[in-house]
Amino acid sequence: MIYTIEVERKTSKGTGILTYKHGAVSVNTTCWFELANPIPAKRYIGCSATHMQTKKNSKGQKREGIYLPDEQTKRRGIFIHMGTSSAWSDGCIVIKEKEMLKIWNSIHPKNGRNVTVVVKNK
Repeated sequence: MIYTIEVERKTSKGTGILTYKHGAVSVNTTCWFELANPIPAKRYIGCSATHMQTKKNSKGQKREGIYLPDEQTKRRGIFIHMGTSSAWSDGCIVIKEKEMLKIWNSIHPKNGRNVTVVVKNK
């Protein structure tokens, strides 16, 4: 099973729309990214639902995220993860925690390299 996340960025604003649909889970939400350091717009394959090693979620546990592999991004530590503005991004794409958990909980197995992320510029 391959899961697909689509991100349509408004490149002049640091915001966009992230969409995801799998079975009964449907997410269509605002996302944010850092204007000064965005990842390239393209298709990222071999991504995984996993935990971030150095960041915490609102419960103080390892933060849930979708990891985009180094060979895909040409950078280390790029994720889709929880946040509420571009200030939460260091090259990553961020969405509200509630929406992140909907996506993360629907993807199995974790660390499965079974997620494709498509990033487009509007």
